[in-house]
Amino acid sequence: MADGLNSERLTGTLTAEFGAALEAVHGRMLTLVPASTEAGPGWSIPITASGVLTGTFTAALDTAGVRAIAAQVMELDEEPEDSVVADLLRNLWTQAAAAACRKDGVTGLTLVVGEARAVTVPAEVAAWRLRDGDTTVATISIEARVLAGHFPGAGSAPATGDADLQTLATPGNLAALLDIDLPLVVRFARTELTLRALTMLGPGSMVDMGRSPDDPVQLLVGSQVIAEGEVVVVGGNYGVRITSLVSPAERLKAMEL
Repeated sequence: MADGLNSERLTGTLTAEFGAALEAVHGRMLTLVPASTEAGPGWSIPITASGVLTGTFTAALDTAGVRAIAAQVMELDEEPEDSVVADLLRNLWTQAAAAACRKDGVTGLTLVVGEARAVTVPAEVAAWRLRDGDTTVATISIEARVLAGHFPGAGSAPATGDADLQTLATPGNLAALLDIDLPLVVRFARTELTLRALTMLGPGSMVDMGRSPDDPVQLLVGSQVIAEGEVVVVGGNYGVRITSLVSPAERLKAMEL
């Protein structure tokens, strides 16, 4: 059973994992910023949930962002064909779905990714902008239609048509949310290697990460950077001394993932 899993939490997790999958092939650090969509051309892909949550999640991205992603990932100078776009989106969302199902607190959830297709993205849907620095790479939105779910202490909820069965954070249950474990990741550095260089790695090989030992490391929850710090040794173990934090509001957004 998923501990406190609901459509809102799964939507945030799927979005964060899509960003991580794209970041891996994009080769640059990306961030998610809450936004809202404007009506316009885009691409959508259905993700069917079964197990502890039953229903459909429809993920959508704006066309300009999708084509820019496809062109960069595939290293194309010309505009990619629709079939290339569809295959790329399905692969990225499949990676995101698989990663979401491996998250702590998620047991008994199955996500199946369908075929991507061109659509008109509706306006004023809650969304996230995937950004590379100050540049928006793409706008992502996910609409959930959860038919049933299992929630702590509630057993199996009956199917209720189009009703979205979500547990909401109210003052009465906020204390319980504060005890939820969140995975904290420390990012030291990242670099790129050619396939040839990668195949030549072996014991004793040196990889230049292109950073100074004095440069700060980043602390992430999900895909959100919440702080920077310096590496220290505490009781014989590595630790991180915080040197700067994002605002409390941004940290709360990271908790939503």
